[in-house]
Amino acid sequence: MIDIQLLGLLNATLQAATLLFVAALGELITEKSGILNLGVEGMISIGAVAGFMTAVNTNNIFLAVIVGVLSSSVFASIHAVVTVVLKQDQTVSGLILTILGLALSSLIGKNYVGKKLDTKLDSFFSIDDPSNILQVLLSQNIIFYVAILLMILVSYTLKNTMFGRRLEAVGEDSKAADSMGLNVTKTQFIATCLGGAFAGLSGVYLTLSYVPYWTDNMTAGRGWIALALVIFGGWKPYRTALGALLFGFLEALVPRLQTYGFELNPYIVKIAPYIITILILVLLTIYKGGKTGAPKNIGIPFFRENR
Repeated sequence: MIDIQLLGLLNATLQAATLLFVAALGELITEKSGILNLGVEGMISIGAVAGFMTAVNTNNIFLAVIVGVLSSSVFASIHAVVTVVLKQDQTVSGLILTILGLALSSLIGKNYVGKKLDTKLDSFFSIDDPSNILQVLLSQNIIFYVAILLMILVSYTLKNTMFGRRLEAVGEDSKAADSMGLNVTKTQFIATCLGGAFAGLSGVYLTLSYVPYWTDNMTAGRGWIALALVIFGGWKPYRTALGALLFGFLEALVPRLQTYGFELNPYIVKIAPYIITILILVLLTIYKGGKTGAPKNIGIPFFRENR
């Protein structure tokens, strides 16, 4: 029989990885179009508070998920307007989106701090104490399975559909894509809002399942790890999923080290995942000779008159 602590570690790993992967997958879509959005942290926070508030007031989980996803997508449209329509600096806009998202979510959620959630996202199978790996997998939240389906769908879309080919064409060379008749502005706008929707789904999972309550700054830097995961995965959905599992494992492992007899300073415990993230990214960049596989036009605004 597998050690119960190892099963608990696996369960926590899958939960943490799901949260990170959904947000990273959305950012991957956005960056594939050539738009860099550093506002993932803020978008997750907006989706989290919107979903939680809806769940508390209506006890309708389905409605809470829809509201959280749409709220984050609409919030991401601010970045789309600023960077795609107005052609402003994408880095500055993304940072402002993060600051605005965290501040706005704290403001509108201040009356919901400490509120009890009467209903939350459940798994398909009610298994309270899983005793094997299969039961751990079956006991996962519905968003876990949605994340797997989204990974397959996004990978297929990028490789085998017209929209995916247009998305990659715009991200690689927007001027050439425009000369072929593709609507660069429309494609980038849709991709940015889609990325926001995925971040919103991650936020909904955070407050309706992962930690079913609301408090200020509960995203705890996960949006930045999601950004790192896109680079780690080389802008590939499956590799990004593997990276999410790795970082989810690290997030789950560090607090459990003390149960195995390792005494660590609590501050080191908190910053460990971020230190490891930086080290892995540096090593990957060195290994690839500085070539990360990023879309060539990422972060570069498209001016049609300069074509």
